[in-house]
Amino acid sequence: MAVPAFANSQMDGYAGRFDDFQSHSFLPVAMRVPAGSNPSALTPGALARIFTGAPIPAGADTVVMQEDVQTEQREGQLFARPVKQPEARGQFVRQSGADLQPGQQLFESGHRLGSADVGLLASIGIEQVHVTRRPRVALFSTGDELVQPGEEPRPGQIFDSNRPMMRAWFRHLGLYVTDLGCLQDKAELTREALAEASESHDLVLTCGGVSVGEEDHVKAAVSALGRLSLWKLAMKPGKPFAFGQIGDCYFVGLPGNPVSAWVTFFVLGQLIVRRLEGERAPTQLKVRLPAGFHWPSPDSREEFLRGGIDPQGNLQIHARQDSHILSSLAQSHGLVRVPAGASVAPGDLLDFFPYRF
Repeated sequence: MAVPAFANSQMDGYAGRFDDFQSHSFLPVAMRVPAGSNPSALTPGALARIFTGAPIPAGADTVVMQEDVQTEQREGQLFARPVKQPEARGQFVRQSGADLQPGQQLFESGHRLGSADVGLLASIGIEQVHVTRRPRVALFSTGDELVQPGEEPRPGQIFDSNRPMMRAWFRHLGLYVTDLGCLQDKAELTREALAEASESHDLVLTCGGVSVGEEDHVKAAVSALGRLSLWKLAMKPGKPFAFGQIGDCYFVGLPGNPVSAWVTFFVLGQLIVRRLEGERAPTQLKVRLPAGFHWPSPDSREEFLRGGIDPQGNLQIHARQDSHILSSLAQSHGLVRVPAGASVAPGDLLDFFPYRF
């Protein structure tokens, strides 16, 4: 259908013929047209008092807003004339079909619906559309050294920050999350847990256990149960990243280091999730801006530095880029990408990926 479905007024004011307004004369106000009404035709040489959103009566083609109109009463009849002439025929008239035309395609399959999209659908009377269901995600952390927040750590133990972090991120993305706890560093238990989780979920995500240590059992378990399509990335932080399948369930293995886990999920993992949600071609929002910092030591891997944009529009980075500094994520606003083998001087153009959280 056409949107607007009918020509309507953009302002509170007076509707009439453009040529009649050019006479500079007081014209009789023949009708009052509020929003939601169905006015009769306007006779030539007359005006209609009209309000925002009200239909333009047949015979009128222009609106002059009320601030630009002078009125006076003559023997019980209201007359009006413009003190400021309309600039063009059709002034302040929202024409039928100005937004949408009949038969126009709004979205293709695989488009992620936002709040404006829902409003657009509602504007043509569509109450429901077919969408892809939310993916079911099973979440594990791994490591005998981990203790849960609220518990008392023993010597040599650290708090598990990965699972609460990823759980919060999944809920932010609107996914169904099953928190399956922390896997012990035991090969058989790891295989059993991953096999069971894969039967009832669309994605199994682990934090840790995909490196090359003797206590890293996740990679071997996935290889035994299904297949690994990808292992290790030429990026920093985040080298030990894994992707594969266990039956019909996809698998993502994030590094155990919290900063590496967060960065690899931001760069790759969330695109995988969005593809599972049905989004046809998910992409990352990025802008290209000049660096306001020095980064003199090139790395053989592509680097993602935690940083933000200063008031002058230049990229700045957090003072501490070590992969164990989790506070640098909380104190930054996005990732600055430095190409592999590149050093950075002020003024160099770099890609910046804002977090948008």
